[in-house]
Amino acid sequence: MSAISTRKPADVERRPGPIGRVPGPGAKELHDVPLSMLMMLAGLWLFICMWALGYPDTLGNDPHLVEMGAGVIVFLTGLARISRARGRATDLLVLAVGVGLILSGFFGGFGADVIRWNQVTTGCVLALLGLVGVMLAERAHGAGERGGPATRAGSPKRRAARRTS
Repeated sequence: MSAISTRKPADVERRPGPIGRVPGPGAKELHDVPLSMLMMLAGLWLFICMWALGYPDTLGNDPHLVEMGAGVIVFLTGLARISRARGRATDLLVLAVGVGLILSGFFGGFGADVIRWNQVTTGCVLALLGLVGVMLAERAHGAGERGGPATRAGSPKRRAARRTS
């Protein structure tokens, strides 16, 4: 009769790597909270940038409506990622919003340089956050399939691999 282990992956001790260092946070840990917090901060920035940068009053609210819409999407996406782990769809959404802000900065025709460069810069940051999120999601997903660092030498996957080789 075999014993069933009730240990969870978080209960397993981290063992030193080949050069004596304990590995840092994995792709899954980086993908969840830190990236979500950065997305929420970028969303908040899009809410307050009109007042912080002193947009000209002659343009009305058109540029700020674009930024507010993007800010709502990014902030709610970050909030959803914190409450529960999300997949690549949220990262692709943030990437698309970032690209949309970049295009809006160049083709929006708002006239003021401060608006153009704020939208392009914020769009680049959001696109970068989306790309990093997609890459970390791929890495976390791939590590889980390959038997990443949390897999023990005595796991059923490893035993099966040793038997076939």
